[in-house]
Amino acid sequence: MITAEAIDDLADRYLAAEADRIALEPLSVISPHLTVEEAYRVQMAIVARKVGAGERIAGRKVGATNEAIQRAMKIGEPIYGHLFSGQRISNGAEVSLSELIHPRVEGEIAFTLRRDLEGPGVTAADALDAVGTVAAAIEINDSRTRGWDVGMREVVADNGVAARFLLGEGRPADGLDLREVRVVMEKNGEEAARSSGAAILGDPALSLAWLANKIGEGNGGLRAGEVVLAGSMTPMAPVAVGDLVEASFEGLGSLSVRFR
Repeated sequence: MITAEAIDDLADRYLAAEADRIALEPLSVISPHLTVEEAYRVQMAIVARKVGAGERIAGRKVGATNEAIQRAMKIGEPIYGHLFSGQRISNGAEVSLSELIHPRVEGEIAFTLRRDLEGPGVTAADALDAVGTVAAAIEINDSRTRGWDVGMREVVADNGVAARFLLGEGRPADGLDLREVRVVMEKNGEEAARSSGAAILGDPALSLAWLANKIGEGNGGLRAGEVVLAGSMTPMAPVAVGDLVEASFEGLGSLSVRFR
């Protein structure tokens, strides 16, 4: 079992990598015996340090919710990470690549909760009942591991590789079949991916329920007002200087972000 000091050391390494924009070796090199449960402890140590430095938790993200992402990251089940208010950017914003290491983007569906949601035993219907609004989202992920050489432990310890996110205008989920919401993502005017909400565990509401139940294993919960990114509808697309990423969501509007 890894020591508390080793957990703190790994958290410090990830925070330094993020701040200095210098990627780490994978955990298979620097901590080969780390378990997934211990990787979540590293994530929580990172969260505690960020909150202690004045960051505010904006919500959570669920990752590895479709087969393409799971294959790419060698992950067999979903994971979660934390979102911070400082990571949110506006629709149409420009992001400087000098602030990141090797970002990738994906189209998502986001929920904002109107009431607390705690597991265990949360169903998809329970999850939707706790939702205030649903919105289109683009997430910018940035692994702090060299060459994106990641598996489940690296992604979990690295706070779900969260970096930036942007949301469209929220609307009630009533009357919207989230499984059928379609997205077309373009990069520099050319189609990069298209998919539907069903790519997120078959139903984005199941992703929200999974998150509430997973967090509930540690006697925690989701809080009213928090944002939850339900998971990627599309494969992650790498970006370079000058790239414009646009995503059009049926029934939820369009988003864009440019990289400089």
